[in-house]
Parts: sequence; C-alpha cells; structure tokens
Amino acid sequence: MTTAAHNAPQTAKAWRNAVFGMGRYRSVLAITLFSILMSDMITGVIMSVFWWEGVDVLLKSLLVAAIVPGIVAPLASSFVVKLLLELEDLQTQLLEMVNRDPLTKVYSRRYLLDCLEIEPARTLRSNEPMSLLILDVDNFKSVNDCHGHINGDIVLKKIAQICESTLRPYDVIARFGGEEFVVLLPNTPLPEACTVAERIRENVANATIELTSGESIRSTVSIGISPFIPPDPKCINLLSRADKGLYKAKDNGRNQWAIAD
Repeated sequence: MTTAAHNAPQTAKAWRNAVFGMGRYRSVLAITLFSILMSDMITGVIMSVFWWEGVDVLLKSLLVAAIVPGIVAPLASSFVVKLLLELEDLQTQLLEMVNRDPLTKVYSRRYLLDCLEIEPARTLRSNEPMSLLILDVDNFKSVNDCHGHINGDIVLKKIAQICESTLRPYDVIARFGGEEFVVLLPNTPLPEACTVAERIRENVANATIELTSGESIRSTVSIGISPFIPPDPKCINLLSRADKGLYKAKDNGRNQWAIAD
C-alpha cells in the first residue's frame, strides 16, 4: 500500500472531525472562505504568469473569482455538511442499537464480549484488579407463567435499572441472554466485588415491582463472582468461574452470591 493510500483515510477522518467540531454553519463559512481564497490564488497565478493583461484586468478577474465560489460554495457545502452530520447521527443511532439491549437498555452481549477482549490487556498494563459478576433472576420462568411475558419484561427492566443505579459510571452491565446479566467491574478486587454483589442482591430483593395489572411483586437474583486471574486473554476463564459461582448460589438456595471453589 502506498503512503498516499495509507494516509487518505486519516486525512478524511481529520476533515470529518473538523466539521463535527465546528458545527454546520461554521463549517459552511470555513469552506466558503477557503474556496474563495483558493479561487483567487489560482486565478492570480494564471493571470500573472500565463495571461497577463494589466492590473485592471487582474483585479476584475480576482473579483469574479471571489464572487463565483462565494455564491456556489455555501449552497454546495451546506448540502454536503448537512448530509455528513445526518450520516453521523445515523451511525451513532446504529451503534447504539448494536451496543444496547433493546428491552432493558443496558449493554448488549456483543458489547460485553468486545469489552472482554480489551479489558485484560488494559488491566495487565495498568496492574489493576478486575472482577466479574453473573446475575440470574431467580424463578423467572414462574413469573412468565403466572403473570405473562409482558410482566416478565417489566421485571427484567426493573432489575436492570436497579443494577445500573447501584454501579459506578465506568462499570459495564450487559444483558447476556434471557434473564441473565453480566457486570464487569474494572479496578475492583474480589472483596469489593463481593460488596457490590451484596448491594445489588439487597437492592433487588427490597424493590417492589408493579405489574400491568396493578399488582406488586418482589424478585431476587443469584450472583456468581470471579476475579480476573491472568493470563486470560479473552476472559474465558473469568466467565466460566463466575458461572460456576452462580450455580453454587442457586444450589445453596438462591437470593445470594457465591464464589466458585
């Protein structure tokens, strides 16, 4: 790959970032002024070197060279910048759709798996601890069977909100599938992860969930906990140990957290 081809995407990205940074109207103004400047420079060189007919003609040519892009550039650049900004909005919305679970609005399984590929290297580089929780809603099938799937969705959304409000801004909670959630806790040793798990368990157990019928129910979660133990490049062992902890919590009677042996 040539140097020019290699630098082209970087140049395009730099221009795009500049447009987003300035906003629509300032971008149009900047493009218009740049167009007028370039037009006058090129016209001046051509008239001075290849077509010299005196200062009067040169000045008139420069005036025309300024007027034409002064009219055309705002119209063209306004349209292009508008499309560019709309495209960025659509890309942001699409990324949000991919990264967020549509029901609970917490992160998606895909986003979590992406994090689990990045976090081990960052954790090792910064020499910080990391832990992971796997949460499962207890007896969730009976909620669907007794109250219907719409109310089951309400329970999942409520529990996701409780968990998210309990966590720090930089913690990651994702719906891993069905009634199962995974919480990634950067810079968190095992004892602190246990404290977070207990706080989540207690907050969920104490919450009242109002159903569509007006009836209120309570729910609980079981939680498996695992610390990050290197080397584990994609956190396969981290997930596996947390999952074993979850089964241990279930076997011990639910509504509790456990660490795998």
